Amino acid sequence: MEGPAIHVFFKGQELHFDGAQPILKDGSTLVPFRKLFETLGFTVKWVDTGSVQQALGIKDGLTIELTLNSTTAKVNGSSVTLDVPAQNIGGSTLFPLRFVAENSGYQVSYAREGNTATIQIEEGDGTSNPEPTPTPTPTPTPTPTPAPNPEPVPTPVPEPSKEEVEPYVVKGFIRNAEGQPISGVTVFADNTMLYDSNILTVTDENGHYRIELPQIATSWRMGADLTKQYNGKKYTFHLSSDVDQPFISSSGGVRDFTWTKFDGQVYIYPSFNNFTDDLPEFNMSDLELTLTPVGPLLDGSTGKTLVKHAGPIMGGAGVDGIPIGRYKVTARWVPEGHAPRPVKIRVSYVGKYGDSAEFEFAEPRSASTSNYLGELEVQLP
Repeated sequence: MEGPAIHVFFKGQELHFDGAQPILKDGSTLVPFRKLFETLGFTVKWVDTGSVQQALGIKDGLTIELTLNSTTAKVNGSSVTLDVPAQNIGGSTLFPLRFVAENSGYQVSYAREGNTATIQIEEGDGTSNPEPTPTPTPTPTPTPTPAPNPEPVPTPVPEPSKEEVEPYVVKGFIRNAEGQPISGVTVFADNTMLYDSNILTVTDENGHYRIELPQIATSWRMGADLTKQYNGKKYTFHLSSDVDQPFISSSGGVRDFTWTKFDGQVYIYPSFNNFTDDLPEFNMSDLELTLTPVGPLLDGSTGKTLVKHAGPIMGGAGVDGIPIGRYKVTARWVPEGHAPRPVKIRVSYVGKYGDSAEFEFAEPRSASTSNYLGELEVQLP
């Protein structure tokens, strides 16, 4: 479906773009970067290192940085996630209008009638970058000095032991991100000279392992497989050592491991059985999911509620970077310029659609991804 003709107005005056014109892509309006930056009063700088291309807008202590094809932008050095990245289309660099305008202190409104869309950029309400109001200095009132309260002593995080390197021995610790030891992890020394020639051991209650190596002229690379039980299922993760470099037998080595990631991904399958022609065009990036943990996560920690917009991920469409656990999920359809609409949701092929669903991660059913996977269906609208 061809997108609408887009007219952009800044304080009531229509902007005219030479060459490339504004387009609607994945629910976001993209415009040529230089014209909008300069209209908003920025000094424009283009950086091209060969491998990275960036557009920078600078004015009055505000710097906005967008990297071509990256969903991460920066505002005064702070990273911000974009739904749609800046990109080269037809030889012109286009970037998301709303992101730049709103982070510059302006308000953006979008309206569409038929095949014509109108975007108005107006002065904001002053909340984007407010000037601090000086607070009068009060006359100090003497107060009695309270008795000192002892500061709480934080739980110490164990430091990795400084082990001495021994010839023909490799050893180390496996810990989680908080520095706590992990026992029962299978550790293997992989002989780089002979295919599939490994020496295995298991970490003890202190998360420590030690492998004595044969006295032959070869080198070794370390790996580990960590398996966790969660709600009756097994999840296995392959770990690389913190210093992922080979070493020779005669020198020996110390190789520690840290388990930091246990993310899965969620495929989303939209159903259009109730979709009518009077509804706006559907883009996957307009689908917003709220995922609330039900109980602790796989590693025993307390998870956080996540709000994610769907998009392309490995092997399909959905959301990724979700710490493995059990989640209650709800969904909304939030097309630009229209009121959000709640959508029905269910675990794929399981039960009836409802306002929410609970799911866990499982091994993928095909070779489309190697990640642990959740699968959901949403019914639009």
